[in-house]
Amino acid sequence: MLALAALAAAVAYGVRWWGTQHATLAFVRAEAPVPDLELTFFPDQFAFAQPSPPPAYGERQLAAGERLTFGRELVPARALVRYRGAGIGAGFTHVELGQTPPPVVLREPSTLRGRVGEPIAIWSAGWRCAGLRPIAGAEVWLMGGGEHGVDLARATTDAEGRFTIEGVDGDLDGLGLRVRAGGFALLHESLARFGPGAQPEPRAPPGPVLALARGITQRGTVVLPAGVDASSLRVLARGLPGVEAPIAADGSFVLDHLPRSLQPRLLLHGLAPTWCCPQPHAGGSEPVRIEVVAGAAVRGRVLEVATNRAIGGALVWAGDGEAVRTDAAGGFELQGLPAGELELNVQHQTEDRRRRRTTWTGHRRVTTVAGQSLDHQDIIISIR
Repeated sequence: MLALAALAAAVAYGVRWWGTQHATLAFVRAEAPVPDLELTFFPDQFAFAQPSPPPAYGERQLAAGERLTFGRELVPARALVRYRGAGIGAGFTHVELGQTPPPVVLREPSTLRGRVGEPIAIWSAGWRCAGLRPIAGAEVWLMGGGEHGVDLARATTDAEGRFTIEGVDGDLDGLGLRVRAGGFALLHESLARFGPGAQPEPRAPPGPVLALARGITQRGTVVLPAGVDASSLRVLARGLPGVEAPIAADGSFVLDHLPRSLQPRLLLHGLAPTWCCPQPHAGGSEPVRIEVVAGAAVRGRVLEVATNRAIGGALVWAGDGEAVRTDAAGGFELQGLPAGELELNVQHQTEDRRRRRTTWTGHRRVTTVAGQSLDHQDIIISIR
């Protein structure tokens, strides 16, 4: 009996553990069968060092009426899932391992029409807008999840600056528009629901009218070590999702759609973590030069000062680089760091019984060497 009870307990524990490592997606449709679906899984959070839309985790084809159960082989922890199928509006949903979301409701496709133009300024006791000059050939993306989300559908403006986007679920929240045209700053604009279930305001215009401002173009050159493939790299403007450019075979690039009012840092996406490069500011009149060199690495742990207890889940970063989270043993590794003197920073949040949060910080200065790893660099923080 004891053996059977232990076996049952082990099975129950295993089932519970398996449930925390998996999730299931199901779809329903009100008045028609669920069609075959194409599912694409993306990161659910925007990162400054990633293209936008970000690279997908993977894709799955779901037969009509089937459910999909998945685990870490597809989703690390959370994801944004785009779904498409015949006769339904393309849409998106969020998933998290260990959670069982309600079935996703599929709806009929909606259509969005609008215009894109450049404001015409006139002087009449001050500068005023006298209308919009149509912009032909502008790319218009309907984004799911806001400006940092994924594209659900695309269109191109005609000679009158008009566009039509079809085949999307217009009754979703979190929709946005991204507009890109040569010589103009990239535009992001949130979008209210426009499907049959939305309640339009009285005298609402037939569609969004999007005004683009003139932008600037940044030219430059990326100098790569031998063996580094330029075709796998892209130049990004930090904090401006969608502003990116490929690198030509000779290392040159042309970054368009930059706003005149900002000078963002430039990043290289796709670079192996063993390399590093400077992050020059865009917006100057002279071409920029980005030289890729061997990077340094730092490994260590985050510990609590009084007990020497390892702190898992803390954020660690150097300078203005990307942050990493410590593992359960408090360990971290930062790669692709420049050589020289750097300050390591750590941030950790705790929560008391009243759900009040406190943020703890720690710092440590280190000196790195290109191509080498600096180990055992523990950072001590005080948590009371």
